[in-house]
Amino acid sequence: MNEWEKCTKRFPHRTTLTKEEKDHLSIAFKDHFAATDQGQRFVFGNLDDNVVWTAGPSHPWRTLEDNELVSKENFTALFLNKEYIDKLHPLKGTGQYQGKDVQYNLKRHLWTYLNNRTVHFHGTSASETPESPTDDDTARVEEILERTETTVASAIQKLQTISRPASPAIQAGSSYTQAPVQASSIPTPPISKGKAPAPVPPQTRTPTSRSSAAQASTSHGPVQAPPPQPAAPQPPPGNPPPNPPAPAAMAQQN
Repeated sequence: MNEWEKCTKRFPHRTTLTKEEKDHLSIAFKDHFAATDQGQRFVFGNLDDNVVWTAGPSHPWRTLEDNELVSKENFTALFLNKEYIDKLHPLKGTGQYQGKDVQYNLKRHLWTYLNNRTVHFHGTSASETPESPTDDDTARVEEILERTETTVASAIQKLQTISRPASPAIQAGSSYTQAPVQASSIPTPPISKGKAPAPVPPQTRTPTSRSSAAQASTSHGPVQAPPPQPAAPQPPPGNPPPNPPAPAAMAQQN
C-alpha cells in the first residue's frame, strides 16, 4: 500500500471540491479529494504517488510526509521543453511561446496551442503549423473518442431504463396445421337442357376387370355414368300363350 492509498484510507469521508479549490489543483495530479480533519478542511492531491495537501486556495501546497513546501520544479517535473515557455504557470501548465498562448498536454506529453496544434520548438512563427497532419489528426481523434465514450455511456443508461418489449405469446393449441380442403375429385356430370337422363335400373353385377379398371380410374379423373340398358321386352297384351304339351300326351299322339 503506497502513501496515497494510506491517505484515502485515513479519510474515508471524502467530499468534492469547490470551484476555487479546483482552480488551485495541479494538472499533474493523478487524483485528489477534500476532507475535514479536527474541524479543518483540507485538500489532498496525488503528485506522482506522493501525497501533498493545502488548507485552501490561498495557502501553498505541502508534502504530507514532512510538511515541506512543494516547489515549482516538483509541479513541472513532467513538463518537457518547459525551458522554452515564457510565463509558465506551474499548476495549470500554461504559458507562452513566441508570444502565443500554449498549454501542456499530459496525455501526449507535448505542448500545444489553444487550437490543439502541436508546438514545434527551434522554428519560426510558421512552426504553429505542424510538419505533418498526424499530430493534428491525433488530437482531433482523441477529442472525438472522448465525446463518443460519453455519448455511448449516456445512451446505455437510457436504454437500461427502457423496458424491453415482451415477446409475443404463443397461444396454446394454435400450433396445429389445418390441411387445405380440396374439392371432390369426381365432378358432377353436366345435364343437357330439355332432356332428363334415363333412369338406370338397379342391377347386381359381378365386378369385372372392366369395372375394376373403371373404379381404379376414379382416382385419376371423372367417372362417366354408364349408358342406359335397354328395357326387357314385354309380351303383347292379350291371352297368355298356351302351355307346352306334356311329354306323355306327345307320346300318345305318336
